[in-house]
Amino acid sequence: MVNNSQVFSPTQEIGIRNLYALLVGIDNYPNPNHCLQGCVNDITAIAEYLHERFERTEYQLHLKTLKDEEATRRAVINGFREHLIQAGEDDVVLFYYSGHGSQEQAPQEFWHLEPDHLDETLVCYDSRTEGGWDLADKELALLIADVAKNNPHMTIILDCCHSGSGTKDPLQEVKERRLPTDKRKRPLDSFIFTLEELNQLSGVREIQPQANPTGWHLPKGRHVLLAACRDRETAKEYNAGGQHRGRFSYFLMDTLSKTNGKLTYRDLFGRTNALVRSVNGDQSPQLEVNHPNDENKFFLDGAIAQLQPYFIVKNDRTSGWVIEGGAVHGVQPSQNGETTLLALFPFDANTDDIRNPSKSVGTAKVTQVLPTKSKIDIEGVQNLTTELTFKAVVIGLPLPPLGVHFEGDEVDVNLAREAIKTAGFNGKSSAYIREESTNPEFRLSCRNHQYLITKSQDSRPLVKEINNYTKENAQKVIQRLEHIARWTTIARLSNTAATVIKSGDIKMELIFHNHKSSQTKQMRLQYKYENGQWQPPEFQLKLTNNSQQPLYCALVNLSDNFAISAPFFEAGSVRLQPDEEAYALDGIDLELEVPDEFWKQGITEYKDIIKLIVSNDEFDARFLTQDKLDAPRPPASRNIDFQNLSSLERLMNRTQNRDIKAKTTAKYVDWYAEEITITTVRPLKYTAVSQEQKQH
Repeated sequence: MVNNSQVFSPTQEIGIRNLYALLVGIDNYPNPNHCLQGCVNDITAIAEYLHERFERTEYQLHLKTLKDEEATRRAVINGFREHLIQAGEDDVVLFYYSGHGSQEQAPQEFWHLEPDHLDETLVCYDSRTEGGWDLADKELALLIADVAKNNPHMTIILDCCHSGSGTKDPLQEVKERRLPTDKRKRPLDSFIFTLEELNQLSGVREIQPQANPTGWHLPKGRHVLLAACRDRETAKEYNAGGQHRGRFSYFLMDTLSKTNGKLTYRDLFGRTNALVRSVNGDQSPQLEVNHPNDENKFFLDGAIAQLQPYFIVKNDRTSGWVIEGGAVHGVQPSQNGETTLLALFPFDANTDDIRNPSKSVGTAKVTQVLPTKSKIDIEGVQNLTTELTFKAVVIGLPLPPLGVHFEGDEVDVNLAREAIKTAGFNGKSSAYIREESTNPEFRLSCRNHQYLITKSQDSRPLVKEINNYTKENAQKVIQRLEHIARWTTIARLSNTAATVIKSGDIKMELIFHNHKSSQTKQMRLQYKYENGQWQPPEFQLKLTNNSQQPLYCALVNLSDNFAISAPFFEAGSVRLQPDEEAYALDGIDLELEVPDEFWKQGITEYKDIIKLIVSNDEFDARFLTQDKLDAPRPPASRNIDFQNLSSLERLMNRTQNRDIKAKTTAKYVDWYAEEITITTVRPLKYTAVSQEQKQH
């Protein structure tokens, strides 16, 4: 556990570059009505991740944390001016803030910059006390610019917001990280700008008015910004397995912890954004850069080390048998009887040995996940003594059912409860959903003689309501919930970080008719007006094997109507040798449309997730397919032997709709998954889209 307000400078392996991090998390504000719950957990998680995963052979880590009452306005400013300011040209800087954001009345001198006469702010611990002030965006810009003068690589992460109503969800009491606007009139001399600096800025404005048409110059040092939401949205908290976190911070860390080694900002943002929006569409994380192509740089300039494709197993004096891998390495905790499964090998086993089941000397189950290690129960090892050590590879991940909160009239709710108890194979409970009140994914409302399915933090229905409470309709609504849960599980599919296959081993790119290509993980594509009618966007999808080993690749498309299709390769997947390329559908143009049934209701945007799954063993992604919602579904598969199946194989067995016996492979499967999210925009009326709006 990283202690509060300390600087960590590991000296056992001093590198040639420095990583300076300032982490600020505030839950307990002086006013009890302002308190949050997940901010300290957010910065504790990133501190543990940095301390465990930074590249010790090249970097020296200098870590400073400010929690709760330590995070005063003066302490945050000093964190920049005394700690981060030490970074030089080859160094890396991280500022991470988790707490309330807000706005304040801007002095009249700023009004030409702020049409609403409000500054955006970070709310420090003492900001709303007598004599205290928020940290304004202009002050943050100056602090960033001062640190940037030495030209380090700088990353700013803000899990807060400065808009929204401050309301709470009646089910989960989801807190928003935003305080009401500070309406006190703030004097100009309370800012960290000096009068001399202000005069200098005014001089720049007069000499070069064309360079700053706003009439005010604010210094902006080169940096990458990852923010929790758009300026008109709110950053919400999230209950992650009983622990309060920021929704954005939780899924950001989920992405980082499950990635082995370097990850570009573009890819980090792409997956984080998809996961945040999978919970609810009312929060959209943002990636902003102020220098061309910085989104293609590695997170923290590549300061995260690559992991070995295995964990070390040892007997810990206090914890018993453990693996040297925990939450910061992507190890997932047990959930509803599902846990992480491991195969054990002798400590001297090589990379080929640890993928060969015949070389395994036993198995283990994870019983508790800690930040940097996990407790395990070992099975099948002969002559087990505490002096032994092993290598372990993950052979199975938990695939827990997703939670649903039932609400409404008790008699009507009970019909749904009975349906969920018998929705599984042979009349057992559903494998995909369970009733849950504390941290549900979905909400089933039984009111006004209707079954209505929504996400837990959103009142908008996901599918058409079902009228009248009958046993048959209760079964139908549970089938719809299972359908949505399968879609959600596949959309979030990812492995631990300890894999041989890494991000970038398979390059996925979209190629458009103008021969431009894109690897962007989030994109918006517009219909084009040609030959008197609107045409949907077209592109080709190409995969390239950049690794040194043959790999099996598959693509699945997850649509907004909860359909999953895999039409891209004839056999369900394709085998690529090193440097080999393959085009989806043999290079035929792909179209993405806004379906007429959506468009006729006034819905002009439609989202598709194209999921890339990569494995070292052959698999058939067609087993993941399902029709769009409300289509009848054949019975679940039968007589499946799940022994020694990877999480990927188990998931395919759960979702396939044919009687089949799962193939048991001759080696433990290594796999990796990533995705591209595409929003297709179709105009409602026949009005040509301007050239600036067209995206290819």
